[in-house]
Amino acid sequence: MSNAVSLGRHTVAGMIGAAGRQGQDWSAAYRLFERGRFDPMELFDVVLKELISSSGPDAPVVGMIDDTLLRKSGRQVHGAAWRRDPLGPKFSDNLVWAQRWLQISLALPEANGRCRAVPVDFTHCPTPAKPGKSAGAEALREYNALRNSMRLPKRAVERIAALRRRIPTGRKLVIAGDGGYTNATVFRSVPDGVSLLGRLRKDAKLFSIPSPEASIQRGRKRVYGTALPTPEQMRQDDAIPWKEVRAATGDKLHTFRIKSIAGVRSKIAGERDLKLVIVQPLRYRLTAKSRLLYRSPAYIVSTDPSIPDEDILQWYLWRWEIELNFRDEKSVLGIHQPQVRTRNSVESLPPFVACSYSLLLLAGRNAFGSGKSALPLPKWRNRKNVSRISTNQYLSAARSEMLDFSFKENFSRFTNMAGENAKPLYFVPPLDHVILTARK
Repeated sequence: MSNAVSLGRHTVAGMIGAAGRQGQDWSAAYRLFERGRFDPMELFDVVLKELISSSGPDAPVVGMIDDTLLRKSGRQVHGAAWRRDPLGPKFSDNLVWAQRWLQISLALPEANGRCRAVPVDFTHCPTPAKPGKSAGAEALREYNALRNSMRLPKRAVERIAALRRRIPTGRKLVIAGDGGYTNATVFRSVPDGVSLLGRLRKDAKLFSIPSPEASIQRGRKRVYGTALPTPEQMRQDDAIPWKEVRAATGDKLHTFRIKSIAGVRSKIAGERDLKLVIVQPLRYRLTAKSRLLYRSPAYIVSTDPSIPDEDILQWYLWRWEIELNFRDEKSVLGIHQPQVRTRNSVESLPPFVACSYSLLLLAGRNAFGSGKSALPLPKWRNRKNVSRISTNQYLSAARSEMLDFSFKENFSRFTNMAGENAKPLYFVPPLDHVILTARK
């Protein structure tokens, strides 16, 4: 918790200072991470049990998977390498010195079809160092084999399988991922009891299920039937009817027009039967008087054709929540800021921070519920645009409790003590106000 409420840089020294232990021996805190004295994944067991129990005993457990970069500056930091910057311009590939991490979050359902993603797995996925020009052929072969085993899709399959083992056998696990995880490595290796939702290209090659007559013919068993139109051609085909379903995005329920095509196969999934859901783009305006604009259509594929179309759409829309997790972990909790270099420290400290973030979300949900007006807001915030309590509000409430204050009472007192027309030059806020409203 000391990392979450720290007001400065979120380093190990910052945690020690926030915990009030700057006058004590600090070496034990560093040895905790450097010597690998705990399993980072076991930290999430309490979080996982709480998330599983938050829904019905027969409800599927819905999660999302994605990777992110934690930027570093030291050249001796374990796992850091030059990687493509996803925030760079589209016309140029920028490189950044960073570590690569894989995260799995589970959905905590909220009102009106929304959810909040809570991390349950945060794994370091480095790439091996390439041998020099003077290295022999044997070293090069070992490097190629190691690089293949450490590819991100293979690590994703390993983490999904590990999560599946931690979930009760009777509960179905549904994982939504973007186009980077819609490939043969992930879709063909997914364990039993796991359904995948992915995003296809508009020109993907699809096939029908082979007819029963084809299975009794001599020769190799047929896996694919006749070639089908591409997803984009299906979207433009008037013979395939549209239907309307309701799904939540943000804090609103929208009506989407979709096409559902069951009984298709693709080379990314082999013998698995798939369902394709084509989503027509929504209309929107940048301003009240601007012209109508359209987003791009989406082509969602599911490895479980029995999942209803509206659930496929809603669960895939939930995938955006993991991007909000990354934003909070970096901007609010400073998960990339600890200055550690050794392997044990690198692979244990960020999961420790991610677990504290998960516990903060669960504690805030239990304390204030899922409503959007449980905690007060600054006067300049538009209440109509607030959809739920933010991570910063949870942190402000936690700091208030640590100072033995009533958050609501003191928020009102601090915001009104200067008067309506007080001049900032003549008003000196107390230290409590600075602490309660601290932001990075």
